[in-house]
Amino acid sequence: MKHKIFSLLTGLLLTVAYAYDSYAQDIVIGGTVVDTEGQPVIGAGVFCIGQENIGTTTEIDGSFILEVPEGVTALRISSLGMKSAEYMIPRNIPAGGAKIILEYEENILEQVVVTGYSQTTVKRITGSVGIISSDKFEGKPVSSVSALMQGELAGVQVTAVSGQPGTQSRIRIRGTNNLSGSSDPLWVVDGVPLQDEAPDLSSEELAAGGFDNIFVNGVGNINPNDIESITVLKDAAASAIYGSRAANGVIVVTTKRGKEGRMKVNYSNNFIWSFRPQRSLDLMNSEEKLAWEQELWDEFSAEKYERSLTDNTVIFPVIGVVGQIRAGVGDFADMAGDTEAQDAYIESLKKINTNWYDILFRNAFSQNHHLSLSGGSDRYTYYVSMGFNDDNGMLINNRYQRYNMTANVTMTPADFVKLDIGIDTARQSSVSPDSSVDAFTYAYFANPYEAPYDADGNYAADRTYFSLGYYNGRGQEEVMPENGFNILRELDSNSTETVNWSNSLRGSLDINIFGPLKFVGLASYSFSSTSTDKIVDKDTYTAFRDRLGNDDHSLTNLYGSITQNRAGRNSYVLRGHFAFNETFKDIHTLAVIAGAEIRGANSNTVFSKRYNYDPVTGTTSLPPISGPQDEWLSEVERLNGEYFTKTRYASFYASADYYLRSSIVLNASFRTDGSSNFGSNRQFNPTWSAGAAWHLAEENWLKDNNTVSHLTLRLSYGYTGDVNSSTTHQLVMQYLQQSYRRYGEDSYMLGTIPSAPNPDLGWERTQDMKAALDFGLWDDRLSVNTEAYYRLSTDVVTSSQVMSTTGFSYVNFNSADIMNSGIETTVNGYIIRNRDWRLNASVNFAYNYNKVLKYRPATYTGVTAKDRYVEGYPIGAILSGKYDGIDPESGLYMFELRPDAEIRTASDLNKADNYRYYLGTTIAPFSGGFNITASWKLLRLSISGVYSIGSKAYDNIESPASYTNARHNGVSTETVQSQYSDLYSNHLNVNRDRTDRWTEGHTTGVKYPRIYDYYGTKYNFESYNPMDWNIINAIYLKDISYLRIKSIILSCRLPEKWVAKAKMTDVSFNLSLNNFITITGYDGMDPEVPGATYPTTRSVSFGLNIGF
Repeated sequence: MKHKIFSLLTGLLLTVAYAYDSYAQDIVIGGTVVDTEGQPVIGAGVFCIGQENIGTTTEIDGSFILEVPEGVTALRISSLGMKSAEYMIPRNIPAGGAKIILEYEENILEQVVVTGYSQTTVKRITGSVGIISSDKFEGKPVSSVSALMQGELAGVQVTAVSGQPGTQSRIRIRGTNNLSGSSDPLWVVDGVPLQDEAPDLSSEELAAGGFDNIFVNGVGNINPNDIESITVLKDAAASAIYGSRAANGVIVVTTKRGKEGRMKVNYSNNFIWSFRPQRSLDLMNSEEKLAWEQELWDEFSAEKYERSLTDNTVIFPVIGVVGQIRAGVGDFADMAGDTEAQDAYIESLKKINTNWYDILFRNAFSQNHHLSLSGGSDRYTYYVSMGFNDDNGMLINNRYQRYNMTANVTMTPADFVKLDIGIDTARQSSVSPDSSVDAFTYAYFANPYEAPYDADGNYAADRTYFSLGYYNGRGQEEVMPENGFNILRELDSNSTETVNWSNSLRGSLDINIFGPLKFVGLASYSFSSTSTDKIVDKDTYTAFRDRLGNDDHSLTNLYGSITQNRAGRNSYVLRGHFAFNETFKDIHTLAVIAGAEIRGANSNTVFSKRYNYDPVTGTTSLPPISGPQDEWLSEVERLNGEYFTKTRYASFYASADYYLRSSIVLNASFRTDGSSNFGSNRQFNPTWSAGAAWHLAEENWLKDNNTVSHLTLRLSYGYTGDVNSSTTHQLVMQYLQQSYRRYGEDSYMLGTIPSAPNPDLGWERTQDMKAALDFGLWDDRLSVNTEAYYRLSTDVVTSSQVMSTTGFSYVNFNSADIMNSGIETTVNGYIIRNRDWRLNASVNFAYNYNKVLKYRPATYTGVTAKDRYVEGYPIGAILSGKYDGIDPESGLYMFELRPDAEIRTASDLNKADNYRYYLGTTIAPFSGGFNITASWKLLRLSISGVYSIGSKAYDNIESPASYTNARHNGVSTETVQSQYSDLYSNHLNVNRDRTDRWTEGHTTGVKYPRIYDYYGTKYNFESYNPMDWNIINAIYLKDISYLRIKSIILSCRLPEKWVAKAKMTDVSFNLSLNNFITITGYDGMDPEVPGATYPTTRSVSFGLNIGF
């Protein structure tokens, strides 16, 4: 089937890709090209329509002379940054030649707005929209649509969640509206709403593991080079026509279409060099870490070790390789008591200084290629493209690839009929190493004196990463491969490969019934498949961790596994409406549409996990039986299963727009949606909106003002809805595998019903109101858009726990309310604009205030400060302690008491509620971006950036080593306040400044608290100090505000006169620097993706664009 699709598209490409050329007797035409201020336009291209290979460029005074075939009736004139114009050649050319005026592109009110149901202009809308045209993408070497939007529009917050190739950014439009469902906007491509939401996973799928789907939101398969424009609908007046899927905003993507004329061929590429993560983390080197371990041995272990030689009941901590050497354990047993040999070995380890970031990560090369053919006649146009993206990640053995083919054909078989057909197919594949130990965590914490390879070039065993528990009372070593743990073996031997095929076919029909009335129909069918294979080699640590629960974890039982998931999804959309558009008495215009839509989606997932996988023969077998046979059978059965969903929607919609002259705009829309997702009592949800716009600059009393070019006031109010697909109103039984109960002579499988049915479970609704003021000065050389909004989301779905006597665990309710309000401002300025130089800049700013007004948590006792969401605070609220320094007496962190704290006894000093403050939010309330573009003739420099202000994150990169790894049973224990106080966390690498700690001789002016042994002296710190992690976490809290220069792009376009001589229409080059400059107070690798995780990449790219 896949090959048939490619064959079909290739055939279509060859069928439509032709051009008709005709030549006749030449004539000569001359003239001048000027701008709206009468200044000559230098270097403008003047080409024959229908024969674009014949053309010239204007001289320094804007003049041109061109020999034109007699059959050519018109010329097309174009220049960078200006609107293209067509000049109809008159029978008698005027004396002095033709005078052609080109307008600048920045006429804001005439920007085209595509809503998916209709097409209009900014001047004729009342809602909040943002438009990104394809020229904003030029030279940017990103392969995802979402990344292109970052920083471009006010109120559209785009944040990278990972630097891993193929991942999509997180997008939030005017805040977050729900608590349990998705806050992602609705994507609409060429009028078709995407229905590729990621399916929920059952417990059996999670047990099988390795499920990696590329459903995401369906935009991952779109090639940015195929996009003509992106329109973001931000409020109810703009998006209510989409009804109960528009509460999170709507992003409308319009792909490119062909234009009348001879065939145009365009090829573009980008070659990208990405650099491994900067190791800005100030970690200890080998010499420093060994000295630090020796210091801890002397302080906590040396004296106890000496006593243990005569008293085996004395325990002592063994920290790092120095602890193992001094204690004479493991590989160092033969050095026990030989201080000279021990010192010599420690000295030799100083020569090994492994930078694990350099070992595990790499500089990577990636490339993008795109080829398109377009053209047509007055009866049809075509656009056909093919794309290839090869993206190598920074992590070794990580790669993402995507192949695209797109074909858009528009036909006009009759004057009253227009048919548009689109076919898209894409193949995405992702290969990544698989390890139960995260590579970024390992690179951060692995000791620098551990070597990746031994002297013979074989994988060297890491002697410290998992040895803490074994040498500190666990009594049983962490399950290991026979040749020890090595992170490179894990990443080289284990892999997860995911392949996704997505295909769509859509067609729209536009029939002009009579005069102002027409019918518009749309049909779309999409289907996709995803396959994932996770292979775990038998000799890896991951294989030893990935065993059945009853396995004896013996080294004699060596078996790897293969986990396979196969998911399929298909969806359809059928829509039809009548559209009426008529102008009465030259001043009244009425545009009305009314119609209906049905859509549905089916998804199915089959998953299986098999052991003893042989990659050579492809064979598998069951692992050996261990433990009770019935329990073993139960575990095996849970490794296979199937999961499917089916959803159906029916909708009815209408909208009406009224225009009075060119000054007043009134708009209203209505839609009602029905869904199978909700209870029988609330399956339909009506939504509506109304808006008005007043173009004051069109009024007679302001129309002739030379300063104000446009001035518009917009008001709107309405409702949108949201489908919370994470919940269900139905009674759902989950069967317990291999669990039966006998009744008489019959056996019945047992099951549970965790969620009670709720026939009143319904849609989430958002009330939206907005006021906006737009104005432009001096022919829009300065333009400003400012909007204030208020959004109230009600009936937000939450899960509430119910008493066990009901027979259920929880029930889903529409029980929460969320408020978002804010202000957005966009300023555009064209600072310099003459025949040689142009300088323009734009900046956007957004502030969002979010608050949970009502919340019913899943607890018996009501809202507590430990809940994830708390009434009166924003989503993402941080409720923790106010850090107040280090106590010089105890050496512990101190936190500020609340003014209302009740301290009656010393134990009250331990209560978390006495310390809890609101410290901020994890979601930045301030965000925006900026663009600066300067050009001189055919050279252009553009700088784009993004900023995020006010968000905080717990930068608690939790060490894999802690007192919980040790097991000294029966020993009195002391509560550890944080990992900085935990002696055992120093078993692995730490920051260089950890030596600046509290000691009995150094009690003030220190950065870190005292270090103590969880199994050592009992101080009873917990009796009079806060120990609750919600409070203590404040020490890890960091401001992750930042300003980042996303890209610096230098581009050059060759003169059209040169290009024409080479039988080409356009040649340009670009060089870009990406993510190289970040201004932030955050001291980690990446404030946008904080923590020990995959950061965004720094890269240099070179691109070429050629047109024929």
